[in-house]
Amino acid sequence: MPSLHHEHGRVRRLARATAALLVVASAGAALSPALSAQPAPRRLPAPLVVDFDAAMRGLNFPVTTTDATPDGAQPGNRMIDTDEFALIAAILANPSLDFRKTGGVDHVAVRAAFEQARASAVADLAALTARYPTAPDVAAGYAMLGAASHTAFSTMTTSFGAPLKGTYALAAAVGVKLAHDGDADGDGVSNRAEYLAQIAKGRAAYVAAALNPTIRDAGTGMTTAAAPVPAAKKTLGIVLYPGFEVLDVYGPLEMFAYVPDFRIVMISETGGAVRSAQGVATMTEFSFATAPPLDILMVPGGAGTFTQLSNTVLLDYLRAQNQRTELTTSVCTGSALLAKAGILRGHRATTNKAYFSLSVDQDPSVNWITSARWVEDGKMITSSGVSAGTDMALGLIARYHGKEHTRHLARSLEYIWHEDANNDPFAITMPAQRAAAPVPAVRPR
Repeated sequence: MPSLHHEHGRVRRLARATAALLVVASAGAALSPALSAQPAPRRLPAPLVVDFDAAMRGLNFPVTTTDATPDGAQPGNRMIDTDEFALIAAILANPSLDFRKTGGVDHVAVRAAFEQARASAVADLAALTARYPTAPDVAAGYAMLGAASHTAFSTMTTSFGAPLKGTYALAAAVGVKLAHDGDADGDGVSNRAEYLAQIAKGRAAYVAAALNPTIRDAGTGMTTAAAPVPAAKKTLGIVLYPGFEVLDVYGPLEMFAYVPDFRIVMISETGGAVRSAQGVATMTEFSFATAPPLDILMVPGGAGTFTQLSNTVLLDYLRAQNQRTELTTSVCTGSALLAKAGILRGHRATTNKAYFSLSVDQDPSVNWITSARWVEDGKMITSSGVSAGTDMALGLIARYHGKEHTRHLARSLEYIWHEDANNDPFAITMPAQRAAAPVPAVRPR
């Protein structure tokens, strides 16, 4: 049995241990508010990946040439739109990006702006997204490149009955820094200045400079290669006369209208309204005297061709324009007018098979092709009758933007493109002295 002395010692040891525990507990209690006040490590959101190139292709916008973001009085700002979008995409893909200390943008604000703009665009463009599902991404992108870009894109969608009337306030706020005259990284050099200094090295070089405050080539006086100026729009003129065939004009026009780098103008001898063979009038904005120089000329056919064959004013105008065009084209019996003007001499051509002899009679020396949906020979492109003009127009677009882009355009308009120019379901047989033997409609260029 333990002695009283031993028991007393054990009690004292327990008391000291208990006191020590109380001191530790008290200290822990005092420290706990400070510990709880420390912020938890910030968890970065996942990157937001947006393929603006694919989105632009979905609207049939050429990704390497479109420059539609306005700059004051001119329609473009010398920056390819998809390159501008690449800057936005890089910010969205980098959750840690933050240039607020230098007065630039940050991922969180740009992401919130894009998500708000895209949600608004989904609602605003609901009538268009079945055919153009990428339209909301493009609309959000343009909204983030400044007020002028947003307004310009809204003007286009309004023409399709879908104005951008939702909430784009956050996009407008970040657009001040993401626009061509903004400064994304806050280094004192505008986005466009960095673009012009770097884009010759490629898009990645531009984006890297625009999102790195230590790269300031454009502001240091260093000599750098300037970016090539985007090509100006090509002026495509359609010449109308009384009795033109409606589909000869509006089939090709529907396709041409989706090529952003085409400027389409309607021309007639005196300007104003011109009545078609079907009785429907079309307003022409230019007369022969006021029309601009044309890069591409298109002459439709129609019942009015017969009268216009003796119209020397028209024939003289066609000759004059053909002297400067890149391409001269016709639909249906429009080739009879080109032949009468002497423009097709030395070339291969075709025309409406039901009125084939009309064209042949104007210039029998032309190598007239009896089996061709359309014929390309140098700068001359002539189509068979009426609906063939739409296939010819797509062939013309393919010259500039390639077949894959053109196929996508045709699909988006639910049109079956007969892309083989030699496949002519309306081919005819003519006496040898009246027409040339069949040869390929499209020669390699």
